[in-house]
Amino acid sequence: MLALYPSNKLEHLSFLLTTLLRQQPLGVFTPETILVESPGMQHWVSMQLATEHGVAMNIDYPLPVRFMWNTARAVLGQDTVPKQSPYRREVLTWRIDNILQDGSLMSGDAFEQVNRYWQNAGSEQEQGLQRLQLATALADVYEQYLLYRPDWLFKWEANERAVFDDMEIWQSEIWRILAKEQPLHPARLHQMTLEALDGGHIPNQHPTSNLPKRVIVFAINTMAPQLIAFFDALAQHIDIHIFHLNPSVNYWGEAKSSSEQAKLLRLEGLKKWMEEDQSNPLLGNLGKQGRELFNLLTELDTFEISAFDSPDFDEGDNNGENNRSRGLLEYIHNDILRAAPPKPLDCGLKSGDVNASALKEKDDSVTIMCTHSALREVQVLHDHLLHWLSQDKTRTPSDILVMCPAIENYAPFVDAVFHRVGTKSLAGTGQVRLPCTIADRSPMDAEPLIAAFMALLQLPDSRFGVSDIMDYLQLDSVQKRFAVSQDDIEQMVVWLKQAHIHWGLNSAHKTAVSEGVDLDETYSWWWGIRRLLMGMLAPDSEVIVSDLLTIPDVEGQSALTLGKLIDVVALLGEFAQALTAPRTPLQWSKALIALRDACFMPIKEQQQSWDLIAKVAADLAARCEEAGYEHELSLRQVRDLLLNRFSSPDAGNHFMTGQVTVCSMLPMRSIPFKKVCILGLNDSEFPRKSSPLGLDLMASSGRQIGDRSRRLEDRYLFLEAIISTRESLYLSYQGNDVTNNSERQPSLVLAEFMDMLENSYELDLSKYSVNAPLHPFSEAGFTGQIPSYETGWLRLADALQQAKLHSDKVEDEFVDEGNTAVLAPSADTLSSQTLRLSSIQIARAFKDPLEYFSIQRLGVNLSQSFTLLENSEPFETNALLRYQVLDAIFSSPERIAPEKDDVTQLSYSEKVITFASLRGDIPNNPVARDEVDMWKEGALALSQAMGPHDAEPKKAHFQGKYITFTSSALLGSEALVELCAGKVDAHRALSFFISQLVFSSSDEETSYSNYPLDIYSCAWEKGETILKKQRFPAYDRETAVRLLLFIEQLYMAVYTAPTPVYLSLFGTFMPGTRNSDTKAVVESVKPEMFTDILRALLDSADGTNETDKAILRQVQQAVDELCPFIDKEDDVASETTSEKHEKAKRTLDQAVALFDSIELQRALTDWQQSNGQFSADMANNPYLNWLFPQGVSWNDVPHLSAFVLLAMVNNASQEEKL
Repeated sequence: MLALYPSNKLEHLSFLLTTLLRQQPLGVFTPETILVESPGMQHWVSMQLATEHGVAMNIDYPLPVRFMWNTARAVLGQDTVPKQSPYRREVLTWRIDNILQDGSLMSGDAFEQVNRYWQNAGSEQEQGLQRLQLATALADVYEQYLLYRPDWLFKWEANERAVFDDMEIWQSEIWRILAKEQPLHPARLHQMTLEALDGGHIPNQHPTSNLPKRVIVFAINTMAPQLIAFFDALAQHIDIHIFHLNPSVNYWGEAKSSSEQAKLLRLEGLKKWMEEDQSNPLLGNLGKQGRELFNLLTELDTFEISAFDSPDFDEGDNNGENNRSRGLLEYIHNDILRAAPPKPLDCGLKSGDVNASALKEKDDSVTIMCTHSALREVQVLHDHLLHWLSQDKTRTPSDILVMCPAIENYAPFVDAVFHRVGTKSLAGTGQVRLPCTIADRSPMDAEPLIAAFMALLQLPDSRFGVSDIMDYLQLDSVQKRFAVSQDDIEQMVVWLKQAHIHWGLNSAHKTAVSEGVDLDETYSWWWGIRRLLMGMLAPDSEVIVSDLLTIPDVEGQSALTLGKLIDVVALLGEFAQALTAPRTPLQWSKALIALRDACFMPIKEQQQSWDLIAKVAADLAARCEEAGYEHELSLRQVRDLLLNRFSSPDAGNHFMTGQVTVCSMLPMRSIPFKKVCILGLNDSEFPRKSSPLGLDLMASSGRQIGDRSRRLEDRYLFLEAIISTRESLYLSYQGNDVTNNSERQPSLVLAEFMDMLENSYELDLSKYSVNAPLHPFSEAGFTGQIPSYETGWLRLADALQQAKLHSDKVEDEFVDEGNTAVLAPSADTLSSQTLRLSSIQIARAFKDPLEYFSIQRLGVNLSQSFTLLENSEPFETNALLRYQVLDAIFSSPERIAPEKDDVTQLSYSEKVITFASLRGDIPNNPVARDEVDMWKEGALALSQAMGPHDAEPKKAHFQGKYITFTSSALLGSEALVELCAGKVDAHRALSFFISQLVFSSSDEETSYSNYPLDIYSCAWEKGETILKKQRFPAYDRETAVRLLLFIEQLYMAVYTAPTPVYLSLFGTFMPGTRNSDTKAVVESVKPEMFTDILRALLDSADGTNETDKAILRQVQQAVDELCPFIDKEDDVASETTSEKHEKAKRTLDQAVALFDSIELQRALTDWQQSNGQFSADMANNPYLNWLFPQGVSWNDVPHLSAFVLLAMVNNASQEEKL
């Protein structure tokens, strides 16, 4: 008997199944046979049966193909049919590879195309790899032929052609060889079994005694025609119960998609199109795969028991339960159930019906979310789920299913968003934990031990990059194996950085893995390790021993840590050599286990991965033995085999564990959940595309009913997701580009769904579609229709909001004359004793003001502060290396008295360069060495040009209102002098300018306030050394004090609030960059005009924003308080009569006009988006993006004050070439 149980709900199928098992129980020791399509469905059925019966046991869940094989054994006899099929893909691969390696067989003309594919691959290892890959692809193709094209195989065995393709010639020849070796392949057994079942010619006298008492086929949504024929024949002898998930109670076997309807209209005209019954568009567009199975099942002679469920949609009943407000999802389900075309939802409703008004507003049964990125999809989903759970206390995380077309793309974000919430470090913060499990991940993607093991199989080809080896040591099982702690690893990283270890074990290894590399061990592992070992025995300073520079940093117990590092490198080096040898499959099985045991140690969290490696290694030997494969395999072949195995997802792992289930979109994920969410419904990403193998003759011969199609499967998966949702459906896609916010289209299936809502149901789509903000800390995320539950983002959003409110408040308060101390910090926190700063420290604040404020005031460092290990050795010099070498030479006593070191017999400059070279700082090539020699010669020439000077630097300081300025410089014969190892850019020039002002502000008799400050530097252009001197003249005390107080207030603005006074912003206005008007204004700010320009700036009211005004009022207040030596009457007189003051006012007016003449906001936007331009990288500045997420406006910047300061610095010195 063949019984069919159709239903639109899986719960009803489960009820029918449990009823069947209860009313017609088998014997206690007789197993039930239930065919399912996936381990996830098996788990769900078992849980349902256990819930209804109290226990679920003695149930066999074979896959359909395995069931057919077992049935053939039962019908034809166990002596005739082996227990395991030799045509399993994993065995068939090795049988085919055996054939491909048979020279006598492959020498025939039929195999010319095959031989050309893999024998022209290059090396012998590459040929072996491509041959095995061909065998694997052929095994997969033959497996499809066995299930979907058995007639081809029978024709090939009869030496007949089936598709008349060139590839058919050699594919049929290989198949005949396989069939000759093992005649009973699945297609033949299927044929023999059907003949035996139909004709009653069964060898076994009691065939049904070996067959299961009954067979249950539960909710399989796609079956090959021969499988259905197999069930039909078997039903003559035992009971077959097919539980079919059918979305519609009505006949929908001829439902047409939109494209099919358009084709009908085009070919047969409007009349024929109008005569066609209009079906539900979801069934027509998404249900082709299910429709094919529906039609195949309706052709069978079956006994049918239906169990369809529909909400009561009686329009005439307006009382009781029928008057409740129904959600949109219920209407969609009802139309699918009845295979009816959707109609406007308010059509036919009575006036005053609760649905008449509810349908005009959004309900939460359908939500379409538009975001900017995969990360934002997960973040918004997390908040949405928390909100959904909070609406009904009966809802639990186990009621939620989240599906993604590609789980590997979303798993890292799910880990980051879901698993971070509620962790111990966040305990007590009020955050809610939402438990989550991720299913369908491949071991290679999900298990660190598997990934590390596969990385070790790359050792023979590895460059032994330093970061790669240290990444290996980060694994817990590796740390346990070598008894390494995290503190040990941190110490190792420091040593490796000091030792300049980059790649290669030694010189021989470097030469072997990289072509064109000289036999040199510099930057290799053993080169650096020997330096560390010799440093243990040498003095506490660097010395040269056997042409190696020691590293005196290993002492005491830390020597044990170094020993562990040596053990790791030595062991990996041994395996890099040992793994190169070819081995038989059995030998490889043992070698893989040995590699695992030597390099890892099992821990509880990774026990499953540990066992999986052993299983895969054992399966390799067992399957090759079953196929009679005895050839040796290369490492590349074994790597490829293991990679394919570990890259296959485990479909049953972590599915439905009582938490939120996040999984991939796989067939038969129609298990009912209250909440079903689908992420990643993006254009060109879903339905997913699968490129058929070039060997697949099915792809070129046309599709037949029952054939697998990734596109049709994905469409039907989307339909199943809709009908399996019980309360709320959540659909998400990335509808805006994350970089420029441009619009992106959703997946075609989602677009069709949205079109149905808008045009068929005539709903306002904006009520169901939500656009998520770009940032999780956006104000809309906490005040709009997407409630966020993340307290961390709330704190940031609140801080930004408070900053905005404070900025608005400050702007309003500045109008009041009494509020002149808004930027002034409290005296108890910012006294002059707490801020004693050098000129270099003050200038550094203006290099990145927002970084300075964040670190100094907020204690937040967003910069990458970790030690970065590089796998590549340096090949060219850079500005930092030049600075270090020059600075070391400038600080040497050789500038005064050239002498040679007693031990090394090198001059100080030669010693600096030699040590830098042996240390690994200087690239090991002639070009770099010549360049360094040129630096040395230029540095010595510059020292001689500076002339004699005191050995000890002279010091000076100035007491400001909040800061004690400090400065130092060497005293030469006629000036204060300094050597600069780098380029005198704007920040260094500011530092030297402040330093000279500090010296000029002194009133001590022994001061050097009248001395100019000469800065000596050198540059190299086109191989020529250029010596330069920049002279900062001395200033009178009044000017120096005014300028220092001016700089102090600009510094305090940066120090006390996020103030983007970036010199790079104003660098665009410096001479030679933009236009002659800018150049003229900047050049008019002469040193002799500094005092008058500052006075004019203090007096100005127009042309400055409120931030400028606050700074300038603080400067004036400081001048009044701290400068009693300034004659106020003379000061006033000069403001009214001085010609210089009038000229200064004109200069300032020109500066204001300059800012008025340019497109300020456009210039500011260009600067914020700059990437390495203007000596800045603002586009990637984390502090700018954090503190000013909406961008900087000119009101945030004291632009006139900053412009005047930079113009002063630009003109404060005179440069001359020596």
